[in-house]
Amino acid sequence: MKEFFGREDLIESLKSLWNKRVPSLVTCRGRRRVGKSTLIAEFARRSGARFIKLEGLRPKEKMTNADELKYFMSQLSLQTGCDGEPAEDWLKAFARLDAQIPSKGKTVVLLDEVSWMGFYDVAFPEVLKVAWDNMFSLHRKLVFVVCGSVSTWIKRNIIDNGAYAGRRSYDFVVPELPLRECVKFWGRHVARENLTDVLDVLSVTGGVPRYLE
Repeated sequence: MKEFFGREDLIESLKSLWNKRVPSLVTCRGRRRVGKSTLIAEFARRSGARFIKLEGLRPKEKMTNADELKYFMSQLSLQTGCDGEPAEDWLKAFARLDAQIPSKGKTVVLLDEVSWMGFYDVAFPEVLKVAWDNMFSLHRKLVFVVCGSVSTWIKRNIIDNGAYAGRRSYDFVVPELPLRECVKFWGRHVARENLTDVLDVLSVTGGVPRYLE
Protein backbone atom coordinates (compact mmCIF):
# COMPACT_ATOMS: atom_id res chain seq x y z
CA MET A 1 0.00 0.00 0.00
CA LYS A 2 1.26 3.46 -0.89
CA GLU A 3 2.06 5.84 1.95
CA PHE A 4 -0.43 8.67 2.31
CA PHE A 5 0.64 12.13 3.47
CA GLY A 6 -1.44 15.16 4.39
CA ARG A 7 -5.05 15.89 3.41
CA GLU A 8 -6.22 15.15 6.95
CA ASP A 9 -8.66 18.07 6.89
CA LEU A 10 -10.27 16.79 3.68
CA ILE A 11 -10.41 13.24 5.01
CA GLU A 12 -12.17 14.42 8.16
CA SER A 13 -14.66 16.50 6.16
CA LEU A 14 -15.48 13.49 4.01
CA LYS A 15 -15.78 11.17 7.03
CA SER A 16 -18.30 13.56 8.60
CA LEU A 17 -20.66 12.76 5.70
CA TRP A 18 -21.31 9.35 7.27
CA ASN A 19 -23.12 11.13 10.12
CA LYS A 20 -25.91 12.16 7.76
CA ARG A 21 -29.14 10.18 7.50
CA VAL A 22 -29.06 10.42 3.71
CA PRO A 23 -26.46 9.63 1.03
CA SER A 24 -24.02 12.27 -0.20
CA LEU A 25 -23.30 13.54 -3.68
CA VAL A 26 -19.81 15.08 -3.72
CA THR A 27 -17.89 17.02 -6.37
CA CYS A 28 -14.09 16.91 -6.29
CA ARG A 29 -11.81 19.03 -8.46
CA GLY A 30 -8.10 19.65 -8.89
CA ARG A 31 -5.21 19.54 -11.34
CA ARG A 32 -4.01 16.26 -12.80
CA ARG A 33 -1.73 14.11 -10.61
CA VAL A 34 -2.54 16.12 -7.48
CA GLY A 35 -3.96 13.03 -5.78
CA LYS A 36 -7.74 13.33 -6.10
CA SER A 37 -8.53 9.66 -6.66
CA THR A 38 -5.89 8.59 -4.12
CA LEU A 39 -7.57 10.83 -1.55
CA ILE A 40 -11.00 9.27 -2.20
CA ALA A 41 -9.52 5.76 -2.06
CA GLU A 42 -7.86 6.57 1.28
CA PHE A 43 -11.11 7.98 2.62
CA ALA A 44 -12.91 4.76 1.63
CA ARG A 45 -10.17 2.62 3.23
CA ARG A 46 -10.26 4.51 6.51
CA SER A 47 -14.05 4.30 6.53
CA GLY A 48 -14.05 0.55 5.99
CA ALA A 49 -16.27 1.14 2.99
CA ARG A 50 -16.63 -0.77 -0.22
CA PHE A 51 -14.91 1.23 -2.96
CA ILE A 52 -15.92 1.27 -6.62
CA LYS A 53 -13.82 3.44 -8.93
CA LEU A 54 -14.92 3.99 -12.52
CA GLU A 55 -12.77 6.17 -14.76
CA GLY A 56 -13.52 7.80 -18.09
CA LEU A 57 -11.37 7.12 -21.15
CA ARG A 58 -9.47 10.06 -22.58
CA PRO A 59 -11.35 11.04 -25.78
CA LYS A 60 -9.53 10.31 -29.02
CA GLU A 61 -10.29 10.50 -32.71
CA LYS A 62 -12.80 7.87 -33.87
CA MET A 63 -13.83 7.03 -30.31
CA THR A 64 -17.55 7.13 -29.52
CA ASN A 65 -19.91 7.09 -26.57
CA ALA A 66 -20.17 3.33 -27.06
CA ASP A 67 -16.44 3.04 -26.27
CA GLU A 68 -16.91 4.94 -23.00
CA LEU A 69 -19.87 2.75 -22.06
CA LYS A 70 -17.93 -0.41 -22.89
CA TYR A 71 -14.99 0.68 -20.71
CA PHE A 72 -17.35 1.68 -17.88
CA MET A 73 -18.96 -1.76 -17.84
CA SER A 74 -15.60 -3.53 -18.17
CA GLN A 75 -14.31 -1.74 -15.04
CA LEU A 76 -17.52 -2.44 -13.14
CA SER A 77 -17.35 -6.12 -14.05
CA LEU A 78 -13.71 -6.45 -12.94
CA GLN A 79 -14.41 -4.83 -9.57
CA THR A 80 -17.74 -6.44 -8.73
CA GLY A 81 -17.95 -9.64 -10.79
CA CYS A 82 -21.13 -8.47 -12.52
CA ASP A 83 -21.93 -9.10 -16.18
CA GLY A 84 -19.63 -6.90 -18.27
CA GLU A 85 -21.87 -6.79 -21.33
CA PRO A 86 -21.81 -3.18 -22.66
CA ALA A 87 -24.83 -1.08 -21.73
CA GLU A 88 -26.91 0.59 -24.43
CA ASP A 89 -26.91 4.00 -22.75
CA TRP A 90 -25.82 5.76 -19.57
CA LEU A 91 -29.08 5.26 -17.71
CA LYS A 92 -28.79 1.51 -18.16
CA ALA A 93 -25.09 1.64 -17.21
CA PHE A 94 -25.92 3.51 -14.00
CA ALA A 95 -28.67 0.98 -13.24
CA ARG A 96 -26.07 -1.79 -13.52
CA LEU A 97 -23.83 0.15 -11.13
CA ASP A 98 -26.71 0.70 -8.72
CA ALA A 99 -27.36 -3.05 -8.62
CA GLN A 100 -23.82 -3.53 -7.22
CA ILE A 101 -24.27 -1.15 -4.29
CA PRO A 102 -25.16 -3.21 -1.21
CA SER A 103 -28.24 -2.34 0.82
CA LYS A 104 -26.22 -2.44 4.04
CA GLY A 105 -22.78 -1.11 4.89
CA LYS A 106 -20.83 1.86 3.61
CA THR A 107 -20.02 2.32 -0.08
CA VAL A 108 -17.93 4.93 -1.84
CA VAL A 109 -18.41 5.27 -5.60
CA LEU A 110 -15.96 7.40 -7.58
CA LEU A 111 -16.64 8.56 -11.13
CA ASP A 112 -13.13 9.69 -12.05
CA GLU A 113 -12.33 11.97 -15.00
CA VAL A 114 -16.07 12.40 -15.41
CA SER A 115 -15.64 14.98 -18.20
CA TRP A 116 -14.10 12.23 -20.36
CA MET A 117 -16.88 9.85 -19.40
CA GLY A 118 -19.55 12.27 -20.57
CA PHE A 119 -17.61 13.73 -23.50
CA TYR A 120 -19.70 12.15 -26.27
CA ASP A 121 -23.16 12.52 -24.71
CA VAL A 122 -24.48 16.04 -24.09
CA ALA A 123 -27.26 14.58 -21.95
CA PHE A 124 -24.81 12.84 -19.59
CA PRO A 125 -25.16 15.34 -16.68
CA GLU A 126 -28.95 15.16 -16.79
CA VAL A 127 -28.95 11.35 -17.01
CA LEU A 128 -26.64 11.21 -13.99
CA LYS A 129 -29.07 13.48 -12.13
CA VAL A 130 -31.97 11.15 -12.98
CA ALA A 131 -29.91 8.16 -11.81
CA TRP A 132 -29.11 9.96 -8.55
CA ASP A 133 -32.74 10.87 -7.87
CA ASN A 134 -34.19 7.46 -8.66
CA MET A 135 -31.42 5.01 -7.77
CA PHE A 136 -28.29 6.17 -5.95
CA SER A 137 -30.08 8.45 -3.48
CA LEU A 138 -31.94 5.45 -2.07
CA HIS A 139 -28.74 4.08 -0.51
CA ARG A 140 -28.37 5.69 2.91
CA LYS A 141 -24.70 4.81 3.46
CA LEU A 142 -23.39 5.96 0.09
CA VAL A 143 -20.88 8.67 -0.76
CA PHE A 144 -20.99 9.22 -4.51
CA VAL A 145 -18.05 11.29 -5.78
CA VAL A 146 -17.93 13.01 -9.17
CA CYS A 147 -14.29 13.87 -9.80
CA GLY A 148 -12.11 15.32 -12.53
CA SER A 149 -9.20 17.49 -13.52
CA VAL A 150 -11.31 19.54 -15.96
CA SER A 151 -12.81 21.72 -13.24
CA THR A 152 -14.71 23.89 -15.71
CA TRP A 153 -16.74 20.87 -16.89
CA ILE A 154 -17.75 19.93 -13.35
CA LYS A 155 -18.60 23.52 -12.48
CA ARG A 156 -20.68 24.07 -15.62
CA ASN A 157 -22.44 20.70 -15.77
CA ILE A 158 -22.85 19.80 -12.08
CA ILE A 159 -22.18 22.68 -9.67
CA ASP A 160 -23.88 25.44 -11.70
CA ASN A 161 -26.46 23.13 -13.24
CA GLY A 162 -29.88 24.02 -11.80
CA ALA A 163 -30.97 20.39 -12.11
CA TYR A 164 -28.63 19.57 -9.21
CA ALA A 165 -29.95 22.26 -6.89
CA GLY A 166 -30.19 20.97 -3.33
CA ARG A 167 -28.60 17.63 -4.21
CA ARG A 168 -24.87 18.15 -3.68
CA SER A 169 -23.56 17.66 -0.16
CA TYR A 170 -19.96 18.80 -0.51
CA ASP A 171 -17.68 20.39 -3.10
CA PHE A 172 -13.93 20.69 -2.67
CA VAL A 173 -10.75 21.40 -4.60
CA VAL A 174 -7.65 19.31 -3.86
CA PRO A 175 -4.63 21.67 -3.66
CA GLU A 176 -0.92 20.90 -3.99
CA LEU A 177 0.67 19.57 -0.82
CA PRO A 178 2.27 22.12 1.54
CA LEU A 179 6.02 21.99 2.12
CA ARG A 180 5.73 20.26 5.52
CA GLU A 181 3.98 17.32 3.83
CA CYS A 182 6.20 17.24 0.73
CA VAL A 183 9.38 16.54 2.68
CA LYS A 184 7.79 13.37 4.10
CA PHE A 185 8.34 11.72 0.71
CA TRP A 186 12.06 11.54 1.57
CA GLY A 187 11.24 9.63 4.76
CA ARG A 188 13.92 9.35 7.41
CA HIS A 189 16.60 10.05 4.79
CA VAL A 190 15.60 13.71 4.43
CA ALA A 191 18.07 14.73 7.17
CA ARG A 192 20.94 13.44 5.01
CA GLU A 193 19.82 15.25 1.87
CA ASN A 194 21.28 18.54 0.71
CA LEU A 195 18.66 21.19 1.41
CA THR A 196 19.31 22.87 -1.93
CA ASP A 197 18.67 19.58 -3.75
CA VAL A 198 15.41 19.10 -1.88
CA LEU A 199 14.27 22.63 -2.74
CA ASP A 200 15.23 22.07 -6.38
CA VAL A 201 13.01 18.97 -6.50
CA LEU A 202 10.14 20.81 -4.84
CA SER A 203 10.43 23.71 -7.27
CA VAL A 204 9.96 21.26 -10.15
CA THR A 205 7.27 19.02 -8.65
CA GLY A 206 5.22 21.88 -7.21
CA GLY A 207 3.80 19.81 -4.35
CA VAL A 208 2.17 17.28 -6.68
CA PRO A 209 2.25 13.84 -5.00
CA ARG A 210 2.66 11.74 -8.17
CA TYR A 211 5.72 13.74 -9.22
CA LEU A 212 7.17 13.54 -5.71
CA GLU A 213 6.78 9.78 -5.80
